[in-house]
Amino acid sequence: MRRAVAWGCAIASILALAACGFARWPLSAARVGDSLNAAFGASPRLHWSAPQAATFSALPWPSLRIVDARLDDAGGVNLLSAPSARLDLSLVELVRGRFIPTRAILVSPTVTLNIDRPPFAAAAAGLAAPASVAGALAPLTSLSLSNGFLRVVGARRGLDTLIANVQGRLDGLTVGNQLRFNLSAEWRNARVAIAGVLSDPEAAPKGASSRFEFALDSPIAKFAFDGAVGLGEKPSAEGDMTASVPSIAALAALLNASPPPVLAADDIAISGKVKAAADALTLGDATMTSAEQTFEGAIEITEPGGRAAVSGTLAAETLALEPLLGPPQRLFDPSGGWSAKPFALTPPQTFDLDLRLSAGRLDVYGRKLADAAASLIVKDGKLRMNLIDAAAYGGRLNGEAALTCLGEDLKLSARGELTDADLGAALADFGRPTATGRGAARFSIETSGVSPAAAVAALTGTAALEAADGGIVGVNLEEALRRSQRRPIDVGRDMRLGGTAFDKLAVSLSLDNGRARIERGALTSGGVSAGLEGLIDLVAQQWALRLNAVQTDAAGQESQNAAHLTLDIDGPWPSPRVRPIGEGDGAEPGGEAQTPPAR
Repeated sequence: MRRAVAWGCAIASILALAACGFARWPLSAARVGDSLNAAFGASPRLHWSAPQAATFSALPWPSLRIVDARLDDAGGVNLLSAPSARLDLSLVELVRGRFIPTRAILVSPTVTLNIDRPPFAAAAAGLAAPASVAGALAPLTSLSLSNGFLRVVGARRGLDTLIANVQGRLDGLTVGNQLRFNLSAEWRNARVAIAGVLSDPEAAPKGASSRFEFALDSPIAKFAFDGAVGLGEKPSAEGDMTASVPSIAALAALLNASPPPVLAADDIAISGKVKAAADALTLGDATMTSAEQTFEGAIEITEPGGRAAVSGTLAAETLALEPLLGPPQRLFDPSGGWSAKPFALTPPQTFDLDLRLSAGRLDVYGRKLADAAASLIVKDGKLRMNLIDAAAYGGRLNGEAALTCLGEDLKLSARGELTDADLGAALADFGRPTATGRGAARFSIETSGVSPAAAVAALTGTAALEAADGGIVGVNLEEALRRSQRRPIDVGRDMRLGGTAFDKLAVSLSLDNGRARIERGALTSGGVSAGLEGLIDLVAQQWALRLNAVQTDAAGQESQNAAHLTLDIDGPWPSPRVRPIGEGDGAEPGGEAQTPPAR
């Protein structure tokens, strides 16, 4: 009987002690606030406010539960607040009569990061140096967040954004330990997860180098860094970096920004060795891929004088421009005339650019180049593109172009030269194959205008073509000359069968206000010699040419009893009218009607 009573008393005592242990005993809110500040080192830079209410329970682990937890900086600005928090206490320190938290669980906290204040910016006048993460939260070993909010603000940058549903854990908050974090959240309906390790949380805020691993994962963007960082007044970072964005447009919309106007590709992936400081970022041994186009090289971004400047060297084995830049703007309207739609291309205005580019195989909107070397320079809103050298059509190609915005007008100057090339293949790439042979072509032009139509109307410059050992396709002058000795020729029947072989062909043009005048047009061969004069109206898309042909001997001299032929070529580009002089009143090309010259 006595044993049963003893057991009953023991059980009752255990139950009573358990009840007392699980019970929440109210505490003085002011004392709890003082205890927290004492536990956190009485930091002059961070201050825990007295909570609205606080309770203590011994089981299952000694802990404090507080209502309205608040952590403020020295200026009284709130850094962290939580309607409810649980702080697990050190058992050893509790025996000594001190409330020393070792772990914290914050329910629905709101964390505010002001990037205009330390440690993100230099300390304000009168404030101490930035507090380290470990010093701010010591002696906590871990901090857990549940259903929290992170607010990032910065008045200088007009930034105020809220990140919701923050959940996760930070470990290693005590001095001397690595800081480890693993958090997830939602930002503008996009799920974001971050994880990382900072090896020396005390040294990094003071500017000393500390190993840092960081990873960000979301459907919008992915980013990873493995290297060393230093914060403080002169932040720096150096290590390996990878980043990818599956949709640049989606990321820009998320950031309330506009996608890059010159880039049609919607994805990008970058990896390399990064070295960053407060005013410069260098990416070396880099690989960049966008629209399945891959570059390797190095990029540097600086901000001298407050204006961003990008420079670098990039190389590609194969490169196609259309996937990156999009299709070229249409030069013609649906009716076939020059388009009056304003140019979409404008040089970047917000940053400077200096890129050196090379490609083993380059596709310029269907035109194939090889071993191409080029440069792209933007300075104060003026764009200069330089094709230093490339293999094209069996020869060499070089050229340059400059673009500048003058109000709504786009000013263009360009030059180009193709040497020792297959001109038949080149002409076929830009239209119908009208001639064959090897030779050279060059041009130099200037214009300005708000649209293709305006630019063509203002076009000035020069152009020239020289070829040897080729032929004119679809025009048989030799046959026409032979038949003209017997009867008046029929252009469709007598000239358009076969072609005209030549030993040399030379054509030079001068352009003025959209009209190309032929300064010299000569064709020579062992059977025919021909000269071309007149003009080409680019604005109206009209021909106004005259061709004079004569039979020659094997030496290229006018043969005895040689036949002569003069043809007027006029009318619209697609369907010009070709007629021998003598069938009607003659006219100087591009001029008024005249009496046909005597045969």
